Amino acid sequence: MSYPITYWYGIPEAFVCRERLQEAKEAGFTVIECRYSKETNLRVLELCAELGLGAFVYDERMQLAVDGADGWEDALRAMIRDYRDCPALLQWFVKDEPTDALFSVLGRIAAFMRENDPAHPVYINLLPLVAVLPIENYERHVRGFLEAVHPALLSYDHYNLMKREVPSLDGLVEAAMSPECRARNHWEDKLFAAYDRGDYYNNLEIIRTEAARVQIPWMQIILLVEHWDYRWLTEGEVRWEAFTSLAYGSSMLSYFTYWTPGVAHTEPWSYHHGIIESDGTRGEKYETVKQINRELQTLHTALDGAASTGVFHVGPESDALVHPFAGFAGLQAVCAERAVLGFFENNLFVAVNKLHHEEQTMTFTCAGPLLHLDKKTGTWLPLADKTYRFAPGDGELFRLG
Repeated sequence: MSYPITYWYGIPEAFVCRERLQEAKEAGFTVIECRYSKETNLRVLELCAELGLGAFVYDERMQLAVDGADGWEDALRAMIRDYRDCPALLQWFVKDEPTDALFSVLGRIAAFMRENDPAHPVYINLLPLVAVLPIENYERHVRGFLEAVHPALLSYDHYNLMKREVPSLDGLVEAAMSPECRARNHWEDKLFAAYDRGDYYNNLEIIRTEAARVQIPWMQIILLVEHWDYRWLTEGEVRWEAFTSLAYGSSMLSYFTYWTPGVAHTEPWSYHHGIIESDGTRGEKYETVKQINRELQTLHTALDGAASTGVFHVGPESDALVHPFAGFAGLQAVCAERAVLGFFENNLFVAVNKLHHEEQTMTFTCAGPLLHLDKKTGTWLPLADKTYRFAPGDGELFRLG
């Protein structure tokens, strides 16, 4: 089974056609966002079935249930009848980033959908930790959601690759920013420093722990598009997001965004350089994401369903919930500046370079042989000197013994 990869903010209705869905498939996406009129949704689902794609479906009648409108049950029964026989339908989208106050409503909707369409779970995406601080509040938030809704998938978004205006760049790293973003916001003469906002790993730790507690898969939505206070990402930064998610044992991945929201999205949000530009041309990230998605599938295939058994960090880390590496599952030591180590059953581990702007060499200490998976061929190769040079932000799969 493939590693499901999807996106947020997809192909606009005016652009929907078989060729556009094929383009998304060629970039490595396996699940399509389907949130159009009923007629277009049904057409997209038919095309998805022909192309071997799945879909998360949003129908406007779902909002009647969220609002508690009179007759919402009958509206959802009619919605189910319209779509339930579509083979590409995977899940029903209900709500993005709900607050605690909405959990009882969402739980009622989820129960109704389980009773009336048990083959297709509901999909709800949660807020990031930074929106529900402190950590204890967020842990209660996630647990409250799980107890109220009993979802089939735990999903959240977290974007932490930021920029801030500064008077001087002395001792700071300049944030990457596209010329279009500078011009649109009249920032030609301003200086911006890059920084990584905290709690990214804390969020991963909480979601991984809670999903394991209730034994369901989980998904992270990662940043791609330049907007608001989020910088123009490098390939290394996108790799770091994708492979840290995999190292933590994610069952699915989503990108924000696939299509670039257009000029109607006003400052300071002003979106630039999604995977597909707002005019429909391929953005400079298309080939990057295509390659990363291909590599994710290679690693996922080699993991072959192995369960995540532990995640550890090498080097300094300010996020409070991470676990420092002190040896695990036959790997005795790792010489590296900063790394994530995600362990899995069958003597497997994913190592990620936390330096998303620099290459890094890691040396591993273990009693027996160490093998490395070639991401281009999917072939296991012996790593005689137990040393590997990582590209910026990159993740690699290894096997002990």
